[in-house]
Amino acid sequence: MTIPHQARRGFVAMILFLSIASVPCTLAQDSATSVSAGSVKLDEGGSISATVTSSNPEPASPQQVGGDLSRQLEPKQLTNYIEAGGAYMALTNGFGYWAGGYGRGVVTRGNNIWNAEFNSEHEFRDSGVYLAAGDTYNFNTAWYGSLTLGSSVGGFFWPRFRGDGFINKKWMGRKQLVSTFGFGYYMAKDVHRDHSFFAGSTYYFTKPWILEEGIRFNVSNPGSVFSPAGFVAVTHGRKQQYYLTLRAGFGKEAYQLVGQTVTLTDFESQTLTVTWRRWVGTNWGLNLVGDYYHSPFYVRGGASFGFYREF
Repeated sequence: MTIPHQARRGFVAMILFLSIASVPCTLAQDSATSVSAGSVKLDEGGSISATVTSSNPEPASPQQVGGDLSRQLEPKQLTNYIEAGGAYMALTNGFGYWAGGYGRGVVTRGNNIWNAEFNSEHEFRDSGVYLAAGDTYNFNTAWYGSLTLGSSVGGFFWPRFRGDGFINKKWMGRKQLVSTFGFGYYMAKDVHRDHSFFAGSTYYFTKPWILEEGIRFNVSNPGSVFSPAGFVAVTHGRKQQYYLTLRAGFGKEAYQLVGQTVTLTDFESQTLTVTWRRWVGTNWGLNLVGDYYHSPFYVRGGASFGFYREF
């Protein structure tokens, strides 16, 4: 399917929006302090304590594990915080819009970092709520693992059940290199079932740069359709100041549910995401995400905005 001229203009507008959103971070870079391997981040595949790092991927999209990497990794975040916000995205070719709100929280207790979230979403003219909870456990100074389970109420695009587990190992003298391996299971609300394997790494430079990359190998049934997908992300910033992340995703999608009985199958997609997480006060701030997605069937673009508070 040929993407119409309006979609191309929409892509240019989206890039301009993302560029404007990144300007405040660029101006703040000169006063940043150092980043170490102890920097913290959270993703929806598993939360991390303040003493470890992680590259665990979050769920790719409500209905597909192997592709659509627009929701893959959150910017680096702290533990012991709550966050809430909303999002709006416009879709081309008559696919309507996506809109919704979210809330999440993370709390540390000993070697455990517990996380929970909810997402209320309107997509493809249907609505539903996704609920998930998980735990990251620090085995020692080098090893940690995470397990996250989720389910939903309503919304054909949300999974009936989802489970993701990861094991992480820190390497090198400063423990600045983190390797991650994981396995996921996804049960859609139709006949589709997905099994996936993830491998990735995160490197923390001595200066305020973080480089992440990963690939997910996904097999969808029925049909045993293989749909690999990968991403590369670069982050600049420091805790208590800001994190600016540029992320590109690319890969194959085995299927995507766009209606109760309508499924897009076996296609490639690409994403570009810019995330700006900015501390405004000592223990609170804002999180802005600009997102662009392209497939042979439609183009999606929009943003989400949220506030977080640490405790």
